[in-house]
Amino acid sequence: MTEQRLVFGEIAEQYDEARPTYPPELFDTVTTFGALAPGDRALEIGAGTGKATTAWIERGLRVHALEPSGPMADVLRAKGVDAEVATFEEWRLESGAFRLVCAAQAWHWVHSPDRYERVAAALGAGGTVAFFWNKGRALTGALRRDNDAVYKQYAPEMAGSVGDWSLDWVAEQLDASGAFTPTVRHTFTWGTRYTSAEWVRLLGTHSDHRMLGEEQRNQLHAAVGDVIDRHGGHVEVVYDANLYMARRGEDHASS
Repeated sequence: MTEQRLVFGEIAEQYDEARPTYPPELFDTVTTFGALAPGDRALEIGAGTGKATTAWIERGLRVHALEPSGPMADVLRAKGVDAEVATFEEWRLESGAFRLVCAAQAWHWVHSPDRYERVAAALGAGGTVAFFWNKGRALTGALRRDNDAVYKQYAPEMAGSVGDWSLDWVAEQLDASGAFTPTVRHTFTWGTRYTSAEWVRLLGTHSDHRMLGEEQRNQLHAAVGDVIDRHGGHVEVVYDANLYMARRGEDHASS
């Protein structure tokens, strides 16, 4: 069975087209917090197809992107990004080489016991770590009721989990690691509208949906599309872009 964090490579182009980007203010906030300047090196963990990477490059950073999926890395390289096919766990550590270590919609896939120590070791003095996610708010009203019913019918193993996930652990783990200054949090709220077809295409890039069998996934997506069509043909989604930042602690100088 395909490892869940690698299923995105099955639909790399679709991922690049369907997944949302992030508010410019988020990147500006990290840039200011980290006193980042053009030419500074950044390490991006799980860069995907570059939904965040290109924003760093536009701000003049030299990004080295780690992406474990070959097809996803191919999309990155087509955009002129320096992409290495590797997980953060297996990447050969460059001690003190980066002003920024970041992960967009990806840090939850990294589970090695020394992951925070490796981040701190990769950072130079005063370097910044920034982890962030777009978190869509749950649907509401009759649309949510009917959408939930579809999941209960076609994917009961996912019922109750749609749009219901917490990021509280991010700051807790950063602070508990002892490798960084206290975590600073910011939330940037924004919204967009999806047609039923666009929403179904987006769902097709979510790892839990990718892990379903093809027939089950097709039935679920068709039913979700029908629900949205019955409710006006589009869905308004409010996103909270949640950002967690810290600086490397003074006692974690690179070796």
